Amino acid sequence: MDHQDFIKKFRSSSIDRFESRQRIRSFSNFLDDFLANPYPYLRNSARYLLDVFEHYGTEDVHRVGVMDRRWKLFDLEHSDLSENLVGQERVQNSIYMKLRQFARSGKADRLLLLHGPNGSAKSTTINCMMEGMHQYSILPEGALYRFNWIFPEKNVETGRIGFEEGEPESSGTYAFLDAKDIGSIIRCELKDSPLLLIPRAERRELVEHALSLHPEIAQKENFNYDWVFEFDLSQKSKWIYEALLGVHKGDWLEVMRHVQVERFFHSKKYRLGCISIEPQGNIDAQVRPVGFNGDALPTILHGLPLYEVDGDLIAANRGLCEYSDFLKRPPETNKYLLTTSEKGTIQLPNFRAHLDLVLSGSANEKQLNMFKRTPDFSSFKGRLALVRVPYLLQYSKEAALYRRQIDRHSAGGSVAPHTAEMAALWVVLTRLKRPSPKNHSPDLAPVVARLTPLQKALLYDHGETPIGMKEEERKLLCQNVRSLREEHESSEGEFEGIYGSEYEGRRGASPREMLTLIASASENERWHSLSPLSILDELDGFIRESSVHDFLRLAVDNGYHDCKQFISDVRSHYLNMVRSEVFDCLSFVEEGEFNRLFSDYFNHVKSSEIGESLYSDAVNEFIQPSEEFMSDIEGKLNINDNAKEFRSSLLSRIGAYATENPDEELDYSRVFPEVYNDLKQNFWASRKSEIQQSLLNVLKFFSADEGHLSNEERESVRETLDNMQSRYGYDENSARDVIGFIVSQDR
Repeated sequence: MDHQDFIKKFRSSSIDRFESRQRIRSFSNFLDDFLANPYPYLRNSARYLLDVFEHYGTEDVHRVGVMDRRWKLFDLEHSDLSENLVGQERVQNSIYMKLRQFARSGKADRLLLLHGPNGSAKSTTINCMMEGMHQYSILPEGALYRFNWIFPEKNVETGRIGFEEGEPESSGTYAFLDAKDIGSIIRCELKDSPLLLIPRAERRELVEHALSLHPEIAQKENFNYDWVFEFDLSQKSKWIYEALLGVHKGDWLEVMRHVQVERFFHSKKYRLGCISIEPQGNIDAQVRPVGFNGDALPTILHGLPLYEVDGDLIAANRGLCEYSDFLKRPPETNKYLLTTSEKGTIQLPNFRAHLDLVLSGSANEKQLNMFKRTPDFSSFKGRLALVRVPYLLQYSKEAALYRRQIDRHSAGGSVAPHTAEMAALWVVLTRLKRPSPKNHSPDLAPVVARLTPLQKALLYDHGETPIGMKEEERKLLCQNVRSLREEHESSEGEFEGIYGSEYEGRRGASPREMLTLIASASENERWHSLSPLSILDELDGFIRESSVHDFLRLAVDNGYHDCKQFISDVRSHYLNMVRSEVFDCLSFVEEGEFNRLFSDYFNHVKSSEIGESLYSDAVNEFIQPSEEFMSDIEGKLNINDNAKEFRSSLLSRIGAYATENPDEELDYSRVFPEVYNDLKQNFWASRKSEIQQSLLNVLKFFSADEGHLSNEERESVRETLDNMQSRYGYDENSARDVIGFIVSQDR
């Protein structure tokens, strides 16, 4: 295909899209569509946004201790993937419930104020909603319509309204005139619904008739369409409408010939129905005279006091408006929103208009707490719908935020496995609050009293309970994760003279701070890769900046808020993790050997308890359970005097797991993490010198001493590196760093 072929193709597809979306309609076309399905045209902005949520649907997301409902709206593909919302299911559902209230009452009479610490994804949440509105508005079920006034080019100078001499009045509409035949177009900047062109009495009759044809619509839950009867045309359109009605001696149909119904699409990029306003303090709406050359308008409109409004608030009408850092704006600037949010109107000099939009804003907790102590708060509090947006407390979800940044810095570079997760783990540790035993039952109180920040983080993330905890304590803790999460929901506290909410996730490191730190770590020349080690290095310097970051000034509370100790905790956790991975990649045991060993042990215990023989694959026959074999394993696990009790507990735990997870294959490492870990550690300890030498050989391989390795040793090193790559994703640079780290810690 040459360029002409492409041009023809582009032209054809553009026309097809335009026609398929029915961009331009006559008023008669519009009424036909309305009678066929009135629902889309009776929606106000709150109901429309609610439909955006419901259109994309939900999915269940498991969070330890609770099943959350996630709205797929927040997972839509964006041009900027950084705008996807990670986690925050409770926030999503809180917004949805408030939109339901607005839709039920018929108007969004309060401003949705998302409040939380800096960087908690308040703006991202709103941006996702705006992107959803944009994508939904392109779909047939999301169609939105406004109207324009069309005046033909011909005979304008004669004082007629655009009709040719001898033209029959029934000839049709001016909506589809060619551009060359149009003398002027006057657009309705407020994007008024074409329904408002129908006189009120007839409008009610039309709506009631349409709903009688579709009775299921009127019974739809959370659907109030009273605005259709309460609203009127904007001031400019009203003047034009009355002038045309006068010329045509009250013939409404002749007036409608000048109406062009136009479909529009929500777009934040093009500032159409989706607007974000920065706290600059400017007036969000203003009035100006219609700026037309008088000769371009029909004579009948000359001399009319035609004013139009513009500004951010006007551009947002019939959509969503966000006030970023709402409480940073001067209070006087926001006062007009008291009326706008409650009554849906805006009063300007020589102008008053109805607005149909959902107002939203964002504020950090410090601003909100200070605002609560001002005289203005009593006026505003009834006009605000508060939505709390805390920091994430699951480090695996927090890690998803950092992978995007890491991917950008990893182009052509080396990134070690677990980098995002360990960065996120430290961040989450800074956000946790110490559990208070008094808030829990007598059985649970001593358990939560012993819970360290690291243990709490692992529990929140994937339900991991502390190694060494008794089975009944473990079960009790897992059953009460939700109450543990919610115990600080209503906590109030004081920090640096400011009182306010002290819920968990209120304070701590922000994603923005960690993203900056990751960028610095990627330039750390001490390491051959971007890794948890390079990030921990950067954290050593970061925690000295207590004058910059307020969470670093929090008093240590029984191990909580100890950001320096958290670096050591993460380093130790990472060491245990990579030590297990690297040792697994050495050629001392076959992959899956520990699973087979523990499975054999369990089968011997089970057979011994029920007094039956067991089948041995090794000898291909039934054998008696071996007390010697069981005792040997129990010795490795440091189980001596209470072997009987241990075996009984083992069978109980496996039985409980099988009952609760009937369709899942038994994973010993998951059900018995502490036993599994002890078994591994015992084996590694017995081969310590061999392991140490193997690791040193890997480091020699990357050094000037590589020539001192034998062929057999080189082959073993190659096998280890290949295993690390295939099993865990290490390249040579990150493998070199992590093995050097293990050797330095084990000396």
